[in-house]
Amino acid sequence: MSGGGAAALEWAAVGPDAVIVATPRRAWLHRPEPWGPDPFRAPMTHAPGDRAATGWLLEGAVALGARAAGPAPSPPPLSRLRWIWRLAGLYHLTTHTPGLLRVAEAKFRAAGRAALADWAAKKAREEAGHDRLALRDLRALGLNGEAVVEALQPPVARAMVAHFRAAADEALPLGVVAYAHAVERLALRADAAYVARVQACMPRGVDATRCLRVHSAAGSDADHVDENVALVAALPAAERSRIALAARDAAQVSSTPSAEGHVSDAWLAGVLETLGEVGQS
Repeated sequence: MSGGGAAALEWAAVGPDAVIVATPRRAWLHRPEPWGPDPFRAPMTHAPGDRAATGWLLEGAVALGARAAGPAPSPPPLSRLRWIWRLAGLYHLTTHTPGLLRVAEAKFRAAGRAALADWAAKKAREEAGHDRLALRDLRALGLNGEAVVEALQPPVARAMVAHFRAAADEALPLGVVAYAHAVERLALRADAAYVARVQACMPRGVDATRCLRVHSAAGSDADHVDENVALVAALPAAERSRIALAARDAAQVSSTPSAEGHVSDAWLAGVLETLGEVGQS
């Protein structure tokens, strides 16, 4: 499958008996039979990849990772208090992003991978200051943003940052590309209706959705997803497969709820009261 029709197919092993296969129109999970020939047992070798098929390969990887996380417990009702918790998580995710992207850029440049380095540099510039958006949102709610994010460190956000840092520690940090794509693709689930629901929970006249809007279907993440796909499609086949597998892993980390479950409203309110903030819902 290294020529001809294979150019419009992408595939990546995501387990000993599981392969994501993608065409320019869809993706599916393929399980090779233990007997007989199966073209998807062998790794891809063609390069570059078909851009549309590469997009679907990454779609399949992200969807598989989210599904592997298992069913999440029903979230508590959306409220001002819950949004403060969510903003703290957004802060911790965004504050580490530019620095880790610059680490990846330096490694890509040292390896002579100019396209990957340029991608990381551009993304670092684009992501700079997004943590300040979360702080502005917290201040709009009448809170000391810096004190709140020091006190509130959601476990899922911590796990994602640790995963991102491990990816940046790789000698050739292709996992950074995978992480960025998975996070930006999952962010598109926050559509205009969700942003409106959040805004409806805020006090009248308060805009506390700046950070959300940037990291949602209403922001630039849709364009970023397309840029990521174009970058990955141009890479060697083995690297496309590696990024697909890493995107699955990143999506699973992002979608896995904390083992401790949701913190209670009473606990959140207590933390804010300890900080001298107002803890009402």
